[in-house]
Amino acid sequence: MRINKYLAEALKISRRKADEYVKNRRVKVNGKTINGFIDVKETDVIEVDGEVLSLDKERLYFAFNKPPFVISSTSDEENRKTVCDFFEGIDKKLICVGRLDYLSEGLLIVTNDGDFANMLMHPRFKIKKTYLIKTARRLSEEELENLRRGATLEDGFFKPLKVQRTNNDRWILISINTGRNRIIRRFLKRFDIKIEKLKRIAIGNIELGNLKKGSYRKLTQEELSSIRKLTNGQRLN
Repeated sequence: MRINKYLAEALKISRRKADEYVKNRRVKVNGKTINGFIDVKETDVIEVDGEVLSLDKERLYFAFNKPPFVISSTSDEENRKTVCDFFEGIDKKLICVGRLDYLSEGLLIVTNDGDFANMLMHPRFKIKKTYLIKTARRLSEEELENLRRGATLEDGFFKPLKVQRTNNDRWILISINTGRNRIIRRFLKRFDIKIEKLKRIAIGNIELGNLKKGSYRKLTQEELSSIRKLTNGQRLN
């Protein structure tokens, strides 16, 4: 395994951050400081700043129903409630895959597998995400058609994969395959459409279903396999 990948997995940090550890000569392998990106074995002793590392081989994958007014993070400087506060009984370093903003709710994937998290978030794989949005008023057919055509935002053109009305006239369904920050809120604001509620109901083939707010469940092997099929079994380098 490449040393930067080992560091990323062991410390639950990004590959870029792991690269910095190596470049800043903070890493020792078998007692010797390294200055390059070498391959390491399970039997090697890896240290960062004098602390011996080990890989957590138990991989955990959860679907979590994030309530509104919860931060999609492991900690918050303002001491607001975070996703990880709901996983207090799990002594693993967990990662929120993607984000839902403070007001939004619904499906998040939570895992301790850094590669899996990066794969789900990487723009290369264009994983579909589906949302239910409650608008302040009923949208006309013309407005829905305008949404389907897309619009140019401050960070470029955006067009949803799907826009459709639901059985409730003030709720619409939108599917996207981008992780651009607050893209749905910015997109609807472009059309002067006010959002009252935004809820993510699916990531790829993983669905929120009837999971209660603030609750989580383990992903099934079928769900994990469905994600790997969407990425054609690829892994990030």
